[in-house]
Amino acid sequence: MELAKTYVRRAGVVGIYLVGSGSRPFRDRISDYDIEVVLDDAVYERIPVEERHVFAIEEGPPRRVDHEFYLRPWSELVAMENSTLDLDHYPFQHAVVLHDPEARLADLFPRLAALPAEVRETRLKVHYLETVFALGRAAKCIDRGNDLSTRLVLGEGSVALVKLLAAACGSWAPTRHWAAEELRLLGVPEEIFIHASGLLTCPSPERIRGLRDAVHGWLDGEGMTFHHDQMALIRWLFLTPEGKGAFRTWGAR
Repeated sequence: MELAKTYVRRAGVVGIYLVGSGSRPFRDRISDYDIEVVLDDAVYERIPVEERHVFAIEEGPPRRVDHEFYLRPWSELVAMENSTLDLDHYPFQHAVVLHDPEARLADLFPRLAALPAEVRETRLKVHYLETVFALGRAAKCIDRGNDLSTRLVLGEGSVALVKLLAAACGSWAPTRHWAAEELRLLGVPEEIFIHASGLLTCPSPERIRGLRDAVHGWLDGEGMTFHHDQMALIRWLFLTPEGKGAFRTWGAR
C-alpha cells in the first residue's frame, strides 16, 4: 500500500499491517484505513507521543478519517497472545501484512488469530448463559413497564449473543460496529439477525421467545449439545471454581 511507504524506510520497523474494515470486504465510503506499525521496543521508546498515532482527515462531505497510523512496540504485540480481549485477537484473523522483512508478523499472527479449543468451549457456556439471563431479565423489565431497563438489558444480551455466535463459529468476537457483517461471513443464519433486530426495535415476550428458539435451533443444527442441560450449566457457573473463574475472565459483568 502506497500509504505505508513512509514507514517502510524508517529504522527499527519490524512490520506494517492493515486491520479494520479496510481488510474486510464490506469497507464503504465512510471507512478509513487502519494501519499499524510495529517497532523494536528501543526505537518505539524514542518516538514522541504525538507521533505514535497520526491520522489524516478527509473534509468530505462526509467529513471522516481517511487513514491513520498507530505505532506499537514489538513486545506489546507479542504479549497479546495471552490476552483475553477479543480486540487483541480478532483483527489478526484478517490482517493484511504490508511489510514484514523478517517474517516476524507471519509467524506471530496465526497464533494471535487462533481461538484455542478450550477457550472456545468455556466461552460458549459463559456467553450462552449471559444471553439466556439477559433475555430472562428483559422479559421481567417488559412486564414491569420499564423501557429503559429493558433496552439496557437487551443491549447487554446482544453483546453476549455476538460473543456466543462467534465462539460457536470458532472465532474470537468481532468489533461491535461490524458485528452483523462479520457474523454473516462466519455463516450465522439471517433468521437470527431478523429476530435480534426485531427484539431490539420493539421488545416483547414473543420476540424474546422467537430469538431464543432461533438460537437454540441453530446450535442444535450445528451439532452442539452444551446448552441442553441449563441447570447443569448454571451449577457449573455459580458453584464450581472453574465456572466462577470463567465468568470473571469472560463475563461482561
